[in-house]
Amino acid sequence: MTLIEMLEKSARETPEKPAIIFHDTKISYRDLNRTVNMLADSLIASGLKRGDRVGLMLPRIPELVISFLAIVKARAIACPINFEFPAGKIRDILENISPTFLIVNTAGIDSAGKAVEGSGTSIILAGEGEKYGSLSWSEMSLRGNPDNPCFDYEDDDVVYLNYTSGSTGNPKGAVTTNSNIYWNTLASADALKLTREDVHLCMFAPFAHPHEIFARPLYLGGTMVLVDKIYPKSIAEAISRNRVTCMMGLAPMYENLLDMLEHKDYDLSSLRVPESGGMFTRPEIISRFEKKLGAPIIPVWGSTETTGIALANRPGEEMKSGSVGRPCPSYEVKIVDDFGRELPSGEIGEMIFKGPAIVSGYYEAVTDGPTSFKDGWYYSGDLGRRDDEGNFYFVERKSGMMKVAGLKVYPLEIELALLEHPLIKEAAVIPVQDRLRGEVPRALIVTKNGADLTEEEVLDFCRTRLASYKLPRSMEIRESLPKIGSGKINKKALRMEAA
Repeated sequence: MTLIEMLEKSARETPEKPAIIFHDTKISYRDLNRTVNMLADSLIASGLKRGDRVGLMLPRIPELVISFLAIVKARAIACPINFEFPAGKIRDILENISPTFLIVNTAGIDSAGKAVEGSGTSIILAGEGEKYGSLSWSEMSLRGNPDNPCFDYEDDDVVYLNYTSGSTGNPKGAVTTNSNIYWNTLASADALKLTREDVHLCMFAPFAHPHEIFARPLYLGGTMVLVDKIYPKSIAEAISRNRVTCMMGLAPMYENLLDMLEHKDYDLSSLRVPESGGMFTRPEIISRFEKKLGAPIIPVWGSTETTGIALANRPGEEMKSGSVGRPCPSYEVKIVDDFGRELPSGEIGEMIFKGPAIVSGYYEAVTDGPTSFKDGWYYSGDLGRRDDEGNFYFVERKSGMMKVAGLKVYPLEIELALLEHPLIKEAAVIPVQDRLRGEVPRALIVTKNGADLTEEEVLDFCRTRLASYKLPRSMEIRESLPKIGSGKINKKALRMEAA
């Protein structure tokens, strides 16, 4: 089933149902499909051809969803780009994909204009004013043919290039098809027990897995609620006002939401599937959330290359502490050693994945070193283990593991020990070179409300929780830690800084 079939089916079956809610604006499935048709027709009339790339530098606004679907309806390829990247990195991506059009909003027009200067790419501006000879998104979305185009859409059509975050190397565009999105959407709907009555709060970064903002409600005929700001108050108001039932967030979002709820009350009783992906979610946050809201946070694991979540805990079922769950339907998962041999339960190795939702590779085969795809399996670069009941546990990025005097040390274990301290809000542990031990852990810490902590106080706390060789050998308390667009701590930047 293609994205276009999902959209047109929902427009036929529930034309008046809200597809998108954004602040006080509601867009029905009928109007969504009509606007998508008009924009697709205008893009084709303006020279867009099948297989052309179209860059997207838009926040979480209805124009993002409409533009993405219009590009797919025109049988072109959507290329969401992290508008928070520095200009040089944006320019590198644009040179890689050579887009026919670049759709931006007013806030990103200056950086976009500089990035495409002299390239032949036309800018479409979703917002007021005209700069750099830009086309008007509003005009294009109103003047085209509102009827469904008579095109053939295939399951194996490439619909977008899903760029990786670049946290461990240069961003790479995963070649994503209709089929990849369909199988991942089907798997997540099954694993999380989603229905057409669900209302989805869409907080994913608009350039990271953007299809997860809309693919699930589109497939189910549900409703998506867009929020352009992810402050705790904005999230709580959106859930309360729209009776949101499902959301995907990072662990710090849930922690900040809980902190706010200690001082201000909102009715969040509608929420039943609060997913947490992208990073480890501490069991105490899950327990605290369930006590406060009645529903536990549901840890999941996914990646760009798996087209979304591939491992998930199941709502209503007992969750093993620290687990990211079992494989979603259609995904095969193994834990293997450095030679690709499957390891028994309990042993730590690399998590590898297989199935119809796994992408085939990267655009123009751009890779950093050895390929991630071997014999039909995707090698994730994430270390994990599996228990006897088939639950999987994330341990660390393979590139993050360090050897201290020949002994394996996983930064996540040290970070979790640090985060048990009542005055520590954030922690990142990176390896630094040491003449005697090869590598040793260095801890970067942010305290709660700027609380004073000494290095010796932190080490005394950790000595009761960690073996001596795992203790941080150096430490720094900072006001903040650098983040990538998805909200995760940017360890690549910290390692470069330390080097």
